[in-house]
Order: sequence, then structure tokens, then C-alpha cells
Amino acid sequence: MCAACVIMMADSMVKRFCLSIVAISLLMGLATPAFAIVEEEQHVGVDVLAVLRTDELGGQMRYPSSVTYDRETDEIYVVVGGEGKVIVYGSNFFPTVSLAKGRGADAPRSVFIDKSSKLYLCQSNSKNHPPRITAFNPAFFPEKDIVFNTMPDAESFSPQKMVVGITGNMYVVGLNTKGILVLDSEGNFSHWLKPMDKVVVEINEEMIRDDGVTHTQEDTTMSNKMEDVEEPENATLNMRDFLPAGLLPTIDEEGEVVVDNELQPVQIADIATDSEGHLYILSEQTSKIYVYSASEELLYSFGQKGGSTGKMSRPKGLVVDEAKKALYVVDYMRHTILIFDLGGKYMYEFGGMGVGPGWFQYPVGLALNKAGNLIVADLFNHRVQILNVNFEYKFPLFLTPQDEPGTIQPQPEKEQSPPAPEKEEESIYLPEPLYL
Repeated sequence: MCAACVIMMADSMVKRFCLSIVAISLLMGLATPAFAIVEEEQHVGVDVLAVLRTDELGGQMRYPSSVTYDRETDEIYVVVGGEGKVIVYGSNFFPTVSLAKGRGADAPRSVFIDKSSKLYLCQSNSKNHPPRITAFNPAFFPEKDIVFNTMPDAESFSPQKMVVGITGNMYVVGLNTKGILVLDSEGNFSHWLKPMDKVVVEINEEMIRDDGVTHTQEDTTMSNKMEDVEEPENATLNMRDFLPAGLLPTIDEEGEVVVDNELQPVQIADIATDSEGHLYILSEQTSKIYVYSASEELLYSFGQKGGSTGKMSRPKGLVVDEAKKALYVVDYMRHTILIFDLGGKYMYEFGGMGVGPGWFQYPVGLALNKAGNLIVADLFNHRVQILNVNFEYKFPLFLTPQDEPGTIQPQPEKEQSPPAPEKEEESIYLPEPLYL
């Protein structure tokens, strides 16, 4: 073999060896560090401890719409909308009994259990009863009904959620109702508590007509007056041309129509309280949590509407974890659970749409048991999941050493931290899919 051929073969072998080294480096040197980076930034872990699927008769649970935990008996109460009853699960997560029509629970929406183990059942209207709160003793015998048709501004009020505050007052959330209805300890009307904010509404098909222009209700009224106007041939009619400047809708950065730049009462989706008597009021309409003191003084508010990390699209429920100094919010449309610190700073979120353990399909309710495990009403998966959630704080809490333990310091809205940047998408915890 000639010398030139030997040189060419050696050169070829060297090139192949170098390419092999490069490939191995890409696999071991690049892929592994990239995975390690994700692991280093991942500070939330979710373990599925149990999944509740069956009712007390051994059948399939259908559409769990609300969950409540009784700390005294270590029991979970699940309102199942598909059957209109409340199923009680013991500490072993086995269904033991149900509360249904035979005991006066014909249209349940949610359960609240006070320190004396008295059970309050929020109920919507049914064939034989108006919307009401039914109070039961610990043996599930009904004691009284609280109705609302004679209360001020509550003629059509339909209770959805409630808590009993540290003062003994009942704070009741109504269906599509602006504000909280406050009753005294006997169920008599006391007053309304109405968080105020700027309100936006989502653009829907009813607000968009053939001209492609977004219209508010005022726009629709104006356009109805223009129906008799003759349209010139080959002309394009733009309804904005007929509207005065005051009626033109304002569109914000999220593509929503600003209804009013002035503060007005907001619709409430859920309410929670803590051992110090603070009230945490959640508005699906504004995607904010409004925090009040036990004396009903507004301390601060936080939250931002949106469809990206750290924002809330349609928040439905919340629960306070005092041991971890955190607040969980369940987002119905994003199929996630967000974690905030008690100062309102966003930390993490986890979940996603799916059918495997740790995934959700339109979750709607939250509760917390005495072990600190999160209980989630997973509506369209027809189940309730019990989760062990572990996370690390990304930043110091708003409490300082000189603050009295357990107190919440006011956080003026103007000092509210900006929303988490989009690059923090990596902090979302997504469980491994389980295909069933």
C-alpha cells in the first residue's frame, strides 16, 4: 500500500474518533447538566397519598364540587354534584356515610364545620326549598334553616361557601354575588362586606357582532338605534364611527374590556380564615385575594389575572396553610394549584391537565388536613386527591423577627411585587404522566 493511502486512512480514523468524542460529550456533558439545572431550580415536590373515587355504596364518585375537612374527627366531607349529596370519608380514606335528601340535604353546595362540630350546609334552591343554609348537629339531624329572601339586597341570594369568623359572625359567599353577606352567630342579617376594585370582563361571543368590533352593553343599546340607518352601496359600516368617545370600550393588555375605571364591588368565589381571624377573600372576577383583619379592615390584596405562570385565569378555591405560612389557590381553567406566601408573593404552581395521579381536570375546591396534606376536588376526573406538597421558599417571608408571631402586616397595593417573569415557567411542577 502506498504512503499516501496510509496517510488518508489514518486521517479518516482520527476524524471518526473525534466525532465519537463529540457525540459522547453531547450526551454526557451537555444533556446531563441541562437536566441538572432543572433539578436545581425545582423546589416543589408533590406526592399523591390517596385518591378517593368511590362513594359509600361502592359506586363511582361523580363530579366532586367541594371538599371540607373536620379536624376533630379526621374526616373529609365531599359534596358530589352529580348525585346531590355529601359523602363522609374516614381517616383511612374509606367512605363511611352520606348526608342526602332524607336528612334535608337536597341541593348541597359546600360544608363548613365549626369548633363545636356543628355542620353548616350551603344549599341552592330545590323543588321544595329556597336557597338556604341548613345547620346540623354532629349526629346529622337538622336544627334550623337560614333563608335570605327577607334580608337587604339578598332576595335572590344563593349561598355557595361560608366560614364562621373568630367573632362568631358567618361570612357567606353567594352565587354571582358582589361582596360577602355577613350574618351574626344566630344567622340574622348583620351587614355586607364588599371588597372594591377595578373590574374587567372577558370578551365573549355575545359582545362581538358581524362587524368584528367589540361592544359593551352600552354599545349594543346605541347600535340598536342605528338599525334604520340606510347603508350606502359598497360601503363598509364600522359601528365605532357612530359611537361617541365615551362609549368606546377600553381594552387592557390582556385583551379584556375595562368596564369601569372606578372602584366597584367585586364578585366573590371563596373565603377562608385562619386562627388569628384574618379573612382571605377570593374573587374569580378579578383573580385577586383580598385580606381583611378580624375587625374587617382591608389589609392588602394580591393576584393577577392571566394564563401564564403565576397568574390566575379562573380561580375557584383557596386554603390557608399556617404551618407552612402559605396559601394555595386552585385554578379551574389552567388545571393548576398556585402557592403564595402569606404576604401575597407568588412562589410556585404545580399540576396540569391530565388523568394520572397529580394531574387535574378542572379542579374546583381545596381543603387541608391536620397532617398538612392538601385535599383537591378534581371535578371532571370524578375523584378527590390527597397530596403531600413540599417546597422551599424562594425569598424571605414578609414577616420580620421583631413582628409578633402570627400577625399579618399590611402590604400596600402600590408596593406589590411585579408578576413572575415568563422565564420562570421552569418552576412549574409537572408530574410524570400515567396513562390509564
